Amino acid sequence: MKILIKHILFDFDGTIVGSLELALQILNEMAEKYHYQKVTMEDMQKLKYMPLTERFKQIGFPLHKIPAMTMECAAMYKKEIASLKPVEGIRDVISSLKEDGYSLSILSSNSMDNIAEFLRRNNLELFDHIYSANNLFGKDKSINKFINQFGLKKDEILYVGDEMRDIDACKRVGVKIVAVTWGYDPLSLLKSGNPDYIAETPEDIRKAVIDLKSS
Repeated sequence: MKILIKHILFDFDGTIVGSLELALQILNEMAEKYHYQKVTMEDMQKLKYMPLTERFKQIGFPLHKIPAMTMECAAMYKKEIASLKPVEGIRDVISSLKEDGYSLSILSSNSMDNIAEFLRRNNLELFDHIYSANNLFGKDKSINKFINQFGLKKDEILYVGDEMRDIDACKRVGVKIVAVTWGYDPLSLLKSGNPDYIAETPEDIRKAVIDLKSS
């Protein structure tokens, strides 16, 4: 059966924008208030090989306080948006996909305001929808809600993300995924999740779309 991808759903942080250093900065600024261990970039490189929940356990991060921390983190992120830049090459790929007639959306645990502001500042207002996924550990539920809200079919969607949890969510939902290697999770961890495609450069995203189109 021929696969006809119509809608490409992008993760935001780590996929479109390189925000790892800012995420680390915010994590450490919140550490004193919420009583968990501060993390160095060296620590982060080690933690990246662990599942997300295990990373939080390692630093004593209070999972039950995530809902209360979300708005604070979003406000801190907003103050630094001007310093953030798109991943090199991603703008050209997004523009090309838009010109080819694909619908494009963003699904992220970041706030809609932050995403919209970043897109505006970087001439990337090419997306049909921005969808905020409030549940950090339930991205599959957010993908399903997105599908239902916009009347889409699972086999018409391609997801682009940078984390193992993205791969797990897509497999639970039943949508194809391109895992990108320039984001938060390392290649070895992404490979262990057996994504449909691995992109080592933004251009590889477009190649995956072409491959699906011809399959």
